[in-house]
Amino acid sequence: MGTQHVERASGIVASVANASSRRWLDLLTASAVFGIPFYLFNNLILYHFYIQGGLLIDTGLLGSLMWRIAPSLPVPPWYGEGSFFAVHIAPLMLLVSAASEVLPLTMPQTFAAFVGICHGLLALAIFALLASGGGVRHGLTLLLAALASIGFACTGLALAIALFPHFEMFGVACLLLSFAALARERWTLGAVWFLLALFTREDVGLHAFVFLSLWAAANWRRDVPWRRNRWIVCFAFAGLFYSAFVMLGQHLVFPGPSTFIAVYVGDPPFGHLSWQRIATRLQGWAEVHTSSIALPALGVVAWTFWKRDPVVLFGYIACIPWAILQLLSVREFSGVMLGYYAYPFVIAIAWPLIAGRIRPQQPGPPGVLWGPAVGMLALVALSLAPIGHVYNLANIPLPRAMLFPPSSTQQLATDRAVAALVAAPPALGRLLVDDSVAALQPFSFTRRDIALLAKARSNTVAYFQHGMLAASLRDRANLVHHYIVPGAEIRIDTDRSPDAMQSLGILLEPAP
Repeated sequence: MGTQHVERASGIVASVANASSRRWLDLLTASAVFGIPFYLFNNLILYHFYIQGGLLIDTGLLGSLMWRIAPSLPVPPWYGEGSFFAVHIAPLMLLVSAASEVLPLTMPQTFAAFVGICHGLLALAIFALLASGGGVRHGLTLLLAALASIGFACTGLALAIALFPHFEMFGVACLLLSFAALARERWTLGAVWFLLALFTREDVGLHAFVFLSLWAAANWRRDVPWRRNRWIVCFAFAGLFYSAFVMLGQHLVFPGPSTFIAVYVGDPPFGHLSWQRIATRLQGWAEVHTSSIALPALGVVAWTFWKRDPVVLFGYIACIPWAILQLLSVREFSGVMLGYYAYPFVIAIAWPLIAGRIRPQQPGPPGVLWGPAVGMLALVALSLAPIGHVYNLANIPLPRAMLFPPSSTQQLATDRAVAALVAAPPALGRLLVDDSVAALQPFSFTRRDIALLAKARSNTVAYFQHGMLAASLRDRANLVHHYIVPGAEIRIDTDRSPDAMQSLGILLEPAP
C-alpha cells in the first residue's frame, strides 16, 4: 500500500511539474510572438521619423494626438480648428495619451511603441487561435504556430499599412483577439477586447457586426445551441448599435461638414462617378493589391476546398460592402484602398483560423493544428509575393528600416535641432521647414512655417536630406550657404551669414 501511495504522489508531482513546464514554455513563446513584431515595427516608425523623414499627414498628426493631448483632442493649428473627434471618434487616442503622461518617451517614441504594440497584438491573436485547444503544446508544432503568428503580423497588407502609419490596426488586432476569446466561449475576455476595438474608430462596430453576423449565420446553419450562438448575436448587435449611436452623436455634436460625405458620398451624392473612373480604380486595385489581398484570397479559396467548409470564405465575403464603398468613394486615395483603407482585409486573411475554431468539435489526434499553421504560413508567403507594388509614399526601405533603427544619440540630436528651429531667432529671416521636420513637433508650426503649405519666399529652409520635399527645397538660387546638423539627417540652406546661423544655438557643419 505504501508503495502505491508513493507512486501516486510521484505521478502527481510529475504531472504538476510537466504542466508548469508547459505553461512557462507557452509564456516564453507568446512573449517572443509579441516581442518580435513589436521590435520590428517600433524600429520602422522610428526610422520613418528620424532617418527617412516622417509624413506630417498622417504620421506626425496622429502621433501628436496620442501624446499628452488635452481631452478635447484639439488639432494642430496648420490642420484647422476644433477637435479631431469631428473627423474620427477615437477614444483610443485619449488612452494612449494618458499612458504617455507617465512614460519617459518622446512623441515619436510613443507612436512607434503604439504601432509596435498593434502588430504584436496581431501576432498574439493568431497564436491564440492556433495554440488554444491542445493541438499546439510542444516541439515543432509550437515553433510552427509561433512562426505563423509572427508572419501574419508581417503580411504584405500589414506592411503596406505600416508604411503609411495609422491607428486602425489596433482595432483589427483587438477584434481578432476578441474573436479568439469568443471562439473559446470566454465571454468576459472577449468583451474587454471588443470594447478596446470599438474605441479605435467609430466604424469598427460596423465591421464587427458584419463578421459576427456571418459567424452567427454559420452557427445557425450548423445547429449550434442557442445558448452559445446568442452571445455571438449579442456582440454583433452591440457593435452595430455602438457605431450607429456614436456616428449619430458625432453628427449632432460636430455639425460641420461630414467626413463621410467628403470622403465617400460627395456632393451631389456620387456625382463624381463614371465607368471610366471605376475601371481606373479597379486597375489600381490590380496594381497595388495583387499580392497583399488577391493572392491570399486565392489561398483562402483553396483552403475552403481543402476543409470543405464555405465558412472559411466568410471573411472575404464580409469585406465586400467595404470594398464597394471604397470603389465608389470621392477621393482617389480611398478609391484604390491605399494603405490603411484596406484594413478590414487583415481580418479576412485570418478568418480561416476563426472558421476552424467555430466548426463543431470533432475528435482527432493531437497536433490537429499543424494544418492551419502551415496554411497560415502559405497565406503569408502569398501576401509577400513580388507581384505589383506596395504603396510607399515615404520611401521607407525594407527590411533595413525594421532592423537598423536610429540610435538614441541620433534621436536626441534631431529633437534638439527641431527644438532650436521652433525657437529660431529673427536673424534667420523667413524660415520654412519641410513635412519631416514639422512632423516631429506638429503643434509648434503654423501653415506659414511649412513649405508644403506656404508659398512665400524664404531666407532659410530646414528639411530632411531624404525627405519627400528635399529635391524641391535643395539648392535654391538665393540660399547660398548649406549646412548639416551633425548626427541628424537635417539639412539647412540659408542666405544668412555664418555669424547669423550661430544664433540658432546648435552645432552646424558645412554640407558636403
